[in-house]
Amino acid sequence: MSDSEDGYALVAAVASIAVLAAMALTVLSATRMGIDEVAAEHAQLQASAAADAGVVLALSGLMAGDATQRWSLDGREHQLAFSDARLRVRIEDERGKVPIGALDEPMATRLLEEVGLDGDRLLIARDSLLDWTDGDDEPRPFGAESSYYKAAGILPSNGFLSSIEELGSIRGFDVALVERIRPIATAYTALAGFDPRFAHPQAIAVMEEGGHVGSPAAIDRARERSGQRTALEFTDATDLAGRPLTIIVEAQLPDGVRARRRVVVEVTGRSDRPYLVRASD
Repeated sequence: MSDSEDGYALVAAVASIAVLAAMALTVLSATRMGIDEVAAEHAQLQASAAADAGVVLALSGLMAGDATQRWSLDGREHQLAFSDARLRVRIEDERGKVPIGALDEPMATRLLEEVGLDGDRLLIARDSLLDWTDGDDEPRPFGAESSYYKAAGILPSNGFLSSIEELGSIRGFDVALVERIRPIATAYTALAGFDPRFAHPQAIAVMEEGGHVGSPAAIDRARERSGQRTALEFTDATDLAGRPLTIIVEAQLPDGVRARRRVVVEVTGRSDRPYLVRASD
């Protein structure tokens, strides 16, 4: 074999080795990526399981037989541990929020002012919300009725809202505004009435005629939520029956992986089925 042939053979061999090495590196890289993806998925599942456990712990605390161990509905945060996860858990009384589908014009105005609207945007959102929930098809000066939504295939409820998320379909509302409203308003208590005992301070400001966050009732609730004073407690777990409650859990693993649960439950007062889940995300 000539020197030139030997050279070509060597080049071919080196090229083959390079190709095989590249293939090996690709396989190794893919394997590592697969391992990392599996590890990440496992961590997320672990965090999700911890968040689910937080919901169960909150329900147990709500219905504890010993009144001294029973969790309050005052919205304060409970910090717990479950396996390797740290849990932050809150319980909110839906009857302590603004009943979004049963507002009159002054209350709707105060609600939108509380979440930062003013001027024409407030008027459009307010009138459109009231048009959405009233029983007629006559738009208010800044509002919208079925003809406005027809092109989008949307039909106003002309009644109570099914969820806070439904606000996103109404003229003048967007995702950011809905998220600002969510902590202080509810779609679950339109017929049950507002109860200020465990209410959010901003909800009190909306529901009180001439109310504002500086009112005595709102200040008291703000102090209770911050732990400066104890909220009025229920004396019996059966007082919770029929009362929609939101349980919010945030779980975090040591490596920073997080999971969150928001569950609306209704305590039944029945031993065979102590609670119902009305919504979850």
